Amino acid sequence: MVTTSKSRRNTRIREQSSIAPADSKPQNKAKLQNLFDAWADLNKRIRRAEHIVVFLDFDGTLVRLRRKPKEVFLEEPKRRILRKLLRHRNVTLCFISGRQLGDLQERVRVDGAIYFGLHGWERSNGQTPDLPGVRRLRGSMQRLQQQTQDLPGIKVEDKGVCFGVHYRRARKPAIKKAQALVLDALDRLGPDFKMMAGKKIWEIYPKGMGNKGTAAKELLEQIPGRKLVVYAGDDTTDETAFALLPKAVTIRVGKFRESKAKFFLKGPAEVLSFLEKLDEALSR
Repeated sequence: MVTTSKSRRNTRIREQSSIAPADSKPQNKAKLQNLFDAWADLNKRIRRAEHIVVFLDFDGTLVRLRRKPKEVFLEEPKRRILRKLLRHRNVTLCFISGRQLGDLQERVRVDGAIYFGLHGWERSNGQTPDLPGVRRLRGSMQRLQQQTQDLPGIKVEDKGVCFGVHYRRARKPAIKKAQALVLDALDRLGPDFKMMAGKKIWEIYPKGMGNKGTAAKELLEQIPGRKLVVYAGDDTTDETAFALLPKAVTIRVGKFRESKAKFFLKGPAEVLSFLEKLDEALSR
């Protein structure tokens, strides 16, 4: 059988893009245990650990998702408990988000923590390396901005070394058209670029950027001793960390269809309760 360029293109799009909404219907949570139901065992692990490393996603995990991301800031009660956690000498706290580093720092404002922006590519504790192909990516982004400017609710966000296409405020006809344009942009860029589908966003970036899982592992390699690792996230982008941290306390937050995490919490309010219980356990 002869394989045409069109069929190769369609195959590559299917392989590289998981473009279905990440927050449609939740899977039966019986497969994951509520974190509070396992607290007795977790409390023992907290006491045995020499060092505790906590990774926290921002949107949807620490704060509720909103239609306008620019309106989201960390509430003061959560900021206070996070600052209390950092007073314990054996605690490392890392915020890891798809937002750009400066934007994340401005919205969280917890001194002493580590911040990872762009899924771990931009880091407050180290220099962000250059990526090849960024110029081509920016050309693709600018073309998409022009193509989608008349699609209501579709917004193309410039993230420097990558870009995102938001569709949280769009209706199905506009989403369908934007989806086709995004997939076409991915195909035109070629095999050195990939797409990640998050909650109401598609992101295109160079393959060399890595992901939240690889970023978390690299940080953990710098911390010696017997560690208890906690990672909480609400998005498909956090699944890379759940998969790469099999010994960690991995927590999927909110609604989901499937997850590699071990535990779940219902939303940011339960995440706050968990952080309070963690501080209480460390204070004994």
